This record gives sequence, structure tokens and C-alpha cells, in this order.
Amino acid sequence: MLKIKDILYTIILTIAIVVFSSVAYAQQEPHFTQYMFNRLSYNPGYAGSNGAMCITGFFREQWMGLKLTDNGQSSSASKGETMNLSFDMPINFLHGGIGATLISDKIGYYNNTYIKLDYAYRFQLPTGNLAIGIEAQLFNASLDNSKLVGGDQYSKDDKMGQTSDPILLGVDKEDMLFDMGLGIYYQVPGKVYIGAAVSKLLETKSDKLKWNDRRFYYILAGYEWTMPDYPSWRLLPSALLKTDFASSAAYQVDASLLAEYEHKIWGGLSYRIDDAVMLLGGFTVKDFKVGLSYDIPTSRISTQGSGSFEVFLRWCFKIESSPKSPTSYKNTIYM
Repeated sequence: MLKIKDILYTIILTIAIVVFSSVAYAQQEPHFTQYMFNRLSYNPGYAGSNGAMCITGFFREQWMGLKLTDNGQSSSASKGETMNLSFDMPINFLHGGIGATLISDKIGYYNNTYIKLDYAYRFQLPTGNLAIGIEAQLFNASLDNSKLVGGDQYSKDDKMGQTSDPILLGVDKEDMLFDMGLGIYYQVPGKVYIGAAVSKLLETKSDKLKWNDRRFYYILAGYEWTMPDYPSWRLLPSALLKTDFASSAAYQVDASLLAEYEHKIWGGLSYRIDDAVMLLGGFTVKDFKVGLSYDIPTSRISTQGSGSFEVFLRWCFKIESSPKSPTSYKNTIYM
């Protein structure tokens, strides 16, 4: 059995290897600054681990203020807009939990929709529980290639013409792909969690759009520490590593630290390597949780845009089984 200090050592070591490696960093699948409240999107093993039925919604506006153009005109393309709606709950007779996620991700002239269905089988261990999750993924991708500009469309006098690029002319606008994901998730409730997952396991290919899914790997971990001298306060460090292990060695790392008071109000900072510094905050009212974040870009895009904004809302409630009414049976035998 791993001890908490061993788990934390593993987390720190993993992050250190990534940070100090000579690698390039890039955006991969849809990501969220408040990833610690959206674990189901990164690991199917999380399904049902909260012990309650939860509905969570996210909205993210990426790169606000960034100006794009299409064919030399003002753009109607989305610079980056992501919506996420998820649901999960424990199912006792299935020895685990189920979950579902719907994601709409718009960026440039792409409009992608993800539907994910999750099942997690959970083992009870002496100090926590371990879950193995499986995920079915439906991915609808659409591309408005009429807005794309070929290198042969500009004449010497800078007038726009028609392209003869066979790739632009031959790409269909829409395709539906099926893929799968796997995850393992360990937690000591109220103390620590760590998980590893792989998405787009089959790397399904789209002949219509001339590309294929790329497999992604995730490591997600966090720790919950109640301050001994101030038990109303908790510190909540967490980290998320994403990579596709491509030849370009692309990684993305988020590291965060939140402070929470009385399980009701929280705030803190997060850092995404070579991309942004993020401010986070939120509050809880009864069964509702609300969170906000703002990304301050540190990459070259910071000279063009004014950052990214994200908001989420979660509603959780436990399903209590009503105790059965006592019953009696009387059998009188007359002699």
C-alpha cells in the first residue's frame, strides 16, 4: 500500500521531470483552468467517486480580444469557446459509478463535439479506494473549409481569387468518429487523489477530414491539507500533466494552489507552463458550487489578446435510501 508521502513524492518527481526537460509546450484537447473541479473530463475512473449525484457545467472563453481575419475580412470565426456539461453518480450494485460528458469546442473554423460515457469499477482499500474506468467516446468534427485561404488565391496585385489546392477543395466539412479511453483513479477521501488516464486510445482515422485522432495521456493529482493551528482553513495543491508523447515531445503542465475557508470560499493561483498565470476563486452555497477563473497570458499571444475567462457551476446531492417500514406477520394456529 502506498503511503501519502510516497504518492506526493511521485507527483513532485513527475512534475520536476516535465518542467526541467527540454520540451515544447502546446495546447492539446479542450482544457480547463479549473481542472480540479472537472476531473471526470480527464479520467473515467473518477465517475461516482464523490459519493453523490453531481451535475457540472463549464463555459470557457479563450483568448478574448484576439482579432482574426478570414479571406482578408473581419472574422466570424470563434477564437476559442468551450462548453462542458457532465453528470456522474455512484451505483452500488455496479460496484462503482457511471458518468457522461458533453463537450462543445469551437476554435477558428473548427466546431467539435464530444460525447463521453463512463463506467468505473471501484475497489475499497484499507486507506482509500481504487477505481478502474472505461470510456466510450463519440467525436463529431466539422471544418468550414470555405473560410480557409490557399497560397494560390492571392494574385500579384493582392486580389483574392479561387484556390486550386486539392486539399482545400477535397476536404468534407464533417465526420463522426468513435474512440475509447481508460483510466485508473486512487483517492483517500478528504486527503489525496491521483489518477492516470489515456484518451483516444484507438487513434481513429478520418478519411473525410484528412487527419486522425491522436492519443493523449493525463496525470492528475491533488492533496487536501487542513492547517493544524487554523482548522477552518485548507490548502489544496494540485497538478495536471497532459502529453501525447509525439515526436515533438509536446507537454502541458498546470500547477495550482488554492486556499479554502470553512469549505465555503476558496481562491488561489495556477500556472500553465509557457502559457499563462491564472487567478481562481469561488464559493459554495448549500448544494451548489460556483467557480470563476481568469487566465493572464504569458506567451506571445499576450500581445494580441486580453486573456481567457472561465466559469463553472456544480450541483451535488446525495441519494438517501428511505428505510423500509417494519413489517410483521402473524400466523395463529388454532388447535
